[in-house]
Amino acid sequence: MRPSNSVWQGNFGYWQNSFIHNNLLVIGYTGWKGFQSFGRGVVICDVDTKVTHPTNTSLDTVPFTLQFLPSDLIGFYLRSFQDGGVISQSMCSSMISSIFPAIATYNPHQDILLVLKAEPQIEVNFLHQLKITPPDCYEQVCKRWSEFKPSLMP
Repeated sequence: MRPSNSVWQGNFGYWQNSFIHNNLLVIGYTGWKGFQSFGRGVVICDVDTKVTHPTNTSLDTVPFTLQFLPSDLIGFYLRSFQDGGVISQSMCSSMISSIFPAIATYNPHQDILLVLKAEPQIEVNFLHQLKITPPDCYEQVCKRWSEFKPSLMP
C-alpha cells in the first residue's frame, strides 16, 4: 500500500522507511509493551504532517504519537477513518481483511505491525526479521529512558 507522492514527499521521495528507521526503538518499545499488556495488536503512529515542509530533509524533528491498539479494537479504529471520510469503504475493507491475518500470525517477539498515519494517508507496515527485536527495543528504551521519555508521552 505505497501511497503516491505528495507535496510532503515530493523533494526526497518515500519518507516512511527513513522515519521508521529513525524511530525503530520507540516503535519496538511500544509494540512490546503493548503486547505484554494486551496481547496481539498493532502500533499506531500518528505523524504530525502540519509542521513539515517540502524542503525538510530531516525527519528527526517531526512530531508523532505512538499507541498500541489491541487486535479487538483495530476494526473500530480503521472504520472511524471510513466514517470520517478519510478512507473509502473499499480501502477500509481491504485494510481490515489484510491486517487481521497478519495480527493472528505475526511473531510479537520478532515482528511489529505498524499503522503509519500521516494525513491524509494511512499505511500498514509489517516489520519482520528485525535486527533489533521488540524485546531488545524495550530494553534499550528502558535503559535510556531519559532520552526517549519525551517522545513516549501522550
